[in-house]
Order: sequence, then C-alpha cells, then structure tokens
Amino acid sequence: MSTPTLDTMASEQLDLHFAQLEDRLDQDYSEVTRARLHDLVGHERARFAGARIHAFVPILVERAVRVALTAPGRHRKD
Repeated sequence: MSTPTLDTMASEQLDLHFAQLEDRLDQDYSEVTRARLHDLVGHERARFAGARIHAFVPILVERAVRVALTAPGRHRKD
C-alpha cells in the first residue's frame, strides 16, 4: 500500500469540501435538482483547476454558484 502524498491528501480534502458544499446548496436551494447543483459546482471548480493555491477555491465556488442560483432565470426542478 502506498503512502498518500500531500497532493492526494489535499485533493481528497477538497473533494470533501465540495461534497459538503453541495449538501448546503441542496438544503438552501431545494427547488434546484442535485444534478444541476453538481454541474454548477463542477463548472465553477474547473475555473480554478490551474490555481496554485486551492485553500479558498471552495469559498469562491460557493459564492459564484449562489450568484448563479439567485440570478433571474435560474434553473429549477421540473
């Protein structure tokens, strides 16, 4: 069994943060499908893929997704 590297541990920690973020968004925006929330988070997360520092990425992603969800014409459940 291999020893986890700092990169793998950081990536796993980020994955946990994003899963928790999706849970919060699901509670706050129950009219939006979980799949749509996942897509929005993934889209915003991808914008920061090349960032050298990832500590604030979950916060920035959450803000961007919340702005998108409160904008006129946001996507709701059918």
